Amino acid sequence: MKKLVFLTAVLMLASTSCQTKTEENKISIEENKKISSLYHQRNLEDIDKLLADDFIGSYYSNEKLYTWKKENHKNSIKNNPNVKDSILTQIAEDDWVAERFIRTFKNGDTIMKSEVMQFKQIKNGKIINSWELFSPIN
Repeated sequence: MKKLVFLTAVLMLASTSCQTKTEENKISIEENKKISSLYHQRNLEDIDKLLADDFIGSYYSNEKLYTWKKENHKNSIKNNPNVKDSILTQIAEDDWVAERFIRTFKNGDTIMKSEVMQFKQIKNGKIINSWELFSPIN
């Protein structure tokens, strides 16, 4: 009888522990999605709270790898105020958020659009890595 009570107690603790972990994971996934969405609003005031100090972003273009850091991202927002991201799809798992979006910007007098896939890794509430793949629409 003692063994049965002990086994029942252990199973109850284990199931409670798993449930708590799952609930925490759902909360962090939702929080990561919010952080990633805020990134696309391109507000200069938000950069320090969204990007880790050692943030690295990267993308390939013409078979060459390009990277940018937090300061580069700030400069890009300052120098390109006409860029707008429109998220089409967003999925998240663990500390990763993947998004498909349309980036619209002006190049001289021409409005340009690119379809972009972006993968962000988020740790402790800040984006630490971002990888982009993009293709011009026009």
